[in-house]
Amino acid sequence: MEISKADTNTPKTERLYWPELDGVRFFAFLLVFIHHHPLFKDVPGLKYIYEYGWIGVDLFFVLSAYLFTKLLVVEYQKTNTISFKKFYIRRVFRIWPVYYVFVAIVVLLALYAKDFEVSRYMWIRIAGLLTFADNILTANAGYNPIEITSHLWTIGYEEQFYVFIPLIIFFLVRKPIKVRWLFFISVYLLCSIIRLIIIVKQVPHPALWVLPITHFEAIFMGVIIGFGGADFILKKIKPEIVGVIGLLFFVLIILMPNLDIISGWLILTYTFVGFSTALVFYAVLYSPPLQRFFSKELFVFLGKRSYGLYVFHLAANSLAFMIVKKAGFSDPNVLWISFIVSLLLTILMSVISYQFIERPFLILKKKFEIVVSRPV
Repeated sequence: MEISKADTNTPKTERLYWPELDGVRFFAFLLVFIHHHPLFKDVPGLKYIYEYGWIGVDLFFVLSAYLFTKLLVVEYQKTNTISFKKFYIRRVFRIWPVYYVFVAIVVLLALYAKDFEVSRYMWIRIAGLLTFADNILTANAGYNPIEITSHLWTIGYEEQFYVFIPLIIFFLVRKPIKVRWLFFISVYLLCSIIRLIIIVKQVPHPALWVLPITHFEAIFMGVIIGFGGADFILKKIKPEIVGVIGLLFFVLIILMPNLDIISGWLILTYTFVGFSTALVFYAVLYSPPLQRFFSKELFVFLGKRSYGLYVFHLAANSLAFMIVKKAGFSDPNVLWISFIVSLLLTILMSVISYQFIERPFLILKKKFEIVVSRPV
């Protein structure tokens, strides 16, 4: 599990950035967007993208885990340490502004419109959103009932991962390969046992799905790829073939029961999700044709705004259906029109968010970079 010489010799001023990964971000969002819109629900063939589009979340996870691992490893190689303080400040500037603006607007509008009964439980759910603990509450009580916030459990999931990732990388980067593999195998076995216990106890969905300790493969694979731990196998295979293998794992996933059906099949499903997203991601990372495709200007532009796309897409869905309904379109056209309107609204919201909320904080974030990464 070694880091390549190309990484260790990276000049301090050289930017560590892969534009194709922004393209991957956009397509990860698109999968989630399709999953949350009913357009393809009953369309033969395409219905599988609707039913299993949640895999876009795992594509986000493997990408994030890879990038943080890579950046922190290079930081250690340059400075012989990792600045935890600067890492956490960068995360705050990247995640918190848009997230808290969105949560504040949604909660205030819901309270004003009296969309839900104000109760102790609802205040707990609001507190969960404000403290990035919504995934934990979701595991125990189901998705957040406050409209258009049910997807925000993923932000809490990632924030919890961010707490530990610099500590894990700092520990592993100084250890020999055998110790790294021992660590990964031990963590994998422990988390797998916990997940198996939850399956045996028939704990209902979405408990397994929303907790890092039971839904860990994508993060796990991203860290391993970031360390170069899969290179000894994958670099012997053409990256395009690696990508095809990843897609075949996705085919296996759709042949099995979906995530909301608690059974022993989930042991394979979650494992295959990790393999599928990691292998597709690896293929994009090393395949020149795929790099060129995912580096197209439009994909990169939208990928840079993927955080806003993800945060706002349920709000755009809701607004689009309202617009289409009031416009009085006939039933056969409602889904198509609402899909297009929703996608355009989501893009518009994300562009505005990026320009006026995200970008100023991203500029501040640059002041705390040790390894120069993606341009603002």
